[in-house]
Order: sequence, then C-alpha cells, then structure tokens
Amino acid sequence: MSALSSRKGLLALLGLLVVVLAFRYWPGAPVAEPAPPRPSASGAGARKGGAPLDPSEIPPLAFHQERGEIGGDVVRNVFAFHVPPTPTPRPAPPVPTPVPAPGAAGFIGPRLPTPTPSPTPIVAPAIPFKALGVFGPRDRPIVTFEDGPRLINAREGDVLDGRFILRRVGRESVDFAFVGLPPEITKRIPVLPPDALR
Repeated sequence: MSALSSRKGLLALLGLLVVVLAFRYWPGAPVAEPAPPRPSASGAGARKGGAPLDPSEIPPLAFHQERGEIGGDVVRNVFAFHVPPTPTPRPAPPVPTPVPAPGAAGFIGPRLPTPTPSPTPIVAPAIPFKALGVFGPRDRPIVTFEDGPRLINAREGDVLDGRFILRRVGRESVDFAFVGLPPEITKRIPVLPPDALR
C-alpha cells in the first residue's frame, strides 16, 4: 500500500514538473519583465527642464527574442555594387575560302596530280688523263698516263688522284670507275696510237 502511494506521489510530482516547464518554455508565454528604475529628479532619467521621465515612455526590451546566426560564409557583400566578371572572348571561326563552281569566272578546272619526280642522273666527272701507251706482260699490262707535266704508270685496280679507279686495260682503250659512285658507272678513254705521239 505504501509503495502504491509513493508511486502515485512520484507521478503527481512529475506531472507538476512537466506543467511548470511547459508554462515556462511555451512559445508566446508571458515573460516577467524587470521593473523600470525609479527616475530621480537629479539623476540621468531627468529631462532638461528638470521634470522626471514617465516610465511608459521607455520601450521595453525584448528578452525573449534570440539573435539569429548566419550559417556558412558570407559570399556577397550586400553593400557593394556587384560587377560581373568580364567574359573571355572566343576567337571567331576561320572563314572558309569559297571554291568557284564549274562555269564560274574563277573556275580553273580539276587539279592535276603532282608529277612523280624523275631520278637525277649521275654524271661521271671528266677524266683529265691521256693514255699514252700500254706495255708490260699481257696478264698485268701497265698504262702510261699524261696529266699536264706529270707521267703516271698504273695497272688495273690502281686509284689515281684518290678519285679515279683503273678498272680495265685494253690495247686500244682503258676504262675508269669512280670513288663514291656505283661500280656500274664507268668511262672509257682511248689509248693514243704510237704515230700520234710523234
């Protein structure tokens, strides 16, 4: 019996606490305002003429209203004039060159294919020697050449002046190849007859 009465008392106390809290924090509940101080004739509440202030002329302070907070960072200053950023100009697309149609004044005709370049022929240099005669054994003949005041004796395979290769020696002519050129490019000079040397 005592446990039941203590439980009822506890519930009653809890209910009373809920009512007090609801009355205290209920929106729009009247909040007791502090009494304004009494003005004195000689204090700061006195008027210029010396008459005391009427308490009804002082506006009450709103203590129940809380000051709000701004969430996040302030992006734009409302007191400054907003200048939009200057857009980057885009270059104008190139204007295509008009191609004249067939029959127009500027029409030239179909474009011919580019001709295939022909290979440049290799020109062998001139041979400055004169073959004066051939002597020696038949299997390894010797040729005497004249180059101005010089007389040069050479056999097949010799290189003259670092440029001319004596390729073949015959009784009536000799053939030369050239250093740095393909071996099939040759040049032939005659062997002067004996009566031409007199």
